[in-house]
Amino acid sequence: MNVQEPLFVVEGLSKKINEDFSLRELSLSLYPGSVHVLVGENGSGKTKFLHLLCGIERPDSGSMRFCNRPYAPRDITDARKAGILFIGQDVQLFENLSVAENLFFDNYPRTLLGAIDIPRMIQQARRLLKELSIDLDVNVPVRKLGYAQRQLLAAARSCVKAWKLVAFDEPSAALAEPERAILFTIIKRLTQQGTSVLYVSHRIDEICRIGDYVSIIRQGRLIDTRSRGTVNESVLVHLLTGKIFTERYPRYKQGRGAPLLEVQNLSCGALLKNISFTVHVGEILGITGLMGSGRTLLAHCLVGDVPGSSGRLLLSGQEVHFSSPEEALQYGVALIPEDRNENAILHHQDLTLNMTIAALPQYQTVTGLHNATLYKNIKKYAERIGLRSIKPEDIPDTYSGGNQQKVTLARWIAKRARIYIMDEPTRGIDVSSKVDIYNVMADIAAKGGAIILFSSDLEEILGMCDRILILTEGRMIGPIPKEEASQEMILRLATSGT
Repeated sequence: MNVQEPLFVVEGLSKKINEDFSLRELSLSLYPGSVHVLVGENGSGKTKFLHLLCGIERPDSGSMRFCNRPYAPRDITDARKAGILFIGQDVQLFENLSVAENLFFDNYPRTLLGAIDIPRMIQQARRLLKELSIDLDVNVPVRKLGYAQRQLLAAARSCVKAWKLVAFDEPSAALAEPERAILFTIIKRLTQQGTSVLYVSHRIDEICRIGDYVSIIRQGRLIDTRSRGTVNESVLVHLLTGKIFTERYPRYKQGRGAPLLEVQNLSCGALLKNISFTVHVGEILGITGLMGSGRTLLAHCLVGDVPGSSGRLLLSGQEVHFSSPEEALQYGVALIPEDRNENAILHHQDLTLNMTIAALPQYQTVTGLHNATLYKNIKKYAERIGLRSIKPEDIPDTYSGGNQQKVTLARWIAKRARIYIMDEPTRGIDVSSKVDIYNVMADIAAKGGAIILFSSDLEEILGMCDRILILTEGRMIGPIPKEEASQEMILRLATSGT
């Protein structure tokens, strides 16, 4: 196929999502061997657009052509048969199957008699993961993998067979820099084979780094498409939001106060050993590390969500023992988990319950819930977190991934905890909304609260945190004062430990 001839042409695609929002007259061309990045604020329609292209939903009007033929998939199976692979934000893997079985699912190597050739599958899985520098045991069941490991495994599946188009929806949102480098290696491998890549992202740095073309979607419309070399960070932010941000990370004046939470010799499972640190009143303490370093495990250990842990926790000088996140919350320690889909969003429940369930006793009266106060506070906290155009009866399942994350954050902010343990709080969130969340974090610290921020985004860690701890192979390095830290230092310590 001629390199200048589009592989995929979308013309005038429209879809009514709900009473308040529609995708309108979207037109786009994708070329073989190129990376086309799609960017937009949360709720702008990026994921819905991918769903239309990949057969998950069907458009109301418009047309698509794929490989010079009319294309109208009835479902995702039709799209796969045509040669299109969709890798979503919440990756769909089989929990009880091994890494190798997931990698080759739908494409197993077979014996002459038609049975799955397990030895060959394991051999091929090991070879492919080694080529991609992905350090995973191919025999381990997927249920034992962390979120970032699952994301890389899902991305690696795109290399098992020859796809014509691979659509990625926020694949790097929870990946640290070394894992992002692996993802970009996978994408380069795909494009070198002539595969077209459609890539949804909020991370401004990588948009300019990997995109051959960039399209901006705002409020359901594609407003601009630009080629490599014609965009930079400030141009993108302005096109995305219509705003100009002079400073992404807020400054707050609260000095570090007395110790609020002291962690002494915490050990958990086979990975975390003798972890000790202190977070103070008015402090944002950052914890970062590579995939598999134990970040998420530590976050859950701190609130008693992992059985068998040992060590001491002191809250304002008093020893405490948490047997569950619910008990931790009673002491004012709130965990905002990484995997919102699995651990945070109440599926099929309305916005009212999702945003207030942690604080419902505050609205309880003798005769029931004080609905007027409840609805007033829903509006207040939604505005504070930058969640706009919402209704109390909305079902957050229909929201974009970024807006689901905002719902989760608003829930715990409404609870008014003393310590917030935030695990990847801005994963999948657009630039403008990140600033909203950073302002909330700064406000919590300025008012005497404390935040333990677990993040793989080094810019975020350096921009928001007073001190930084680095996890490497289950042990802790630091703390490093913000003024002394750099991305290069953190990566060196995370990879070599010295």
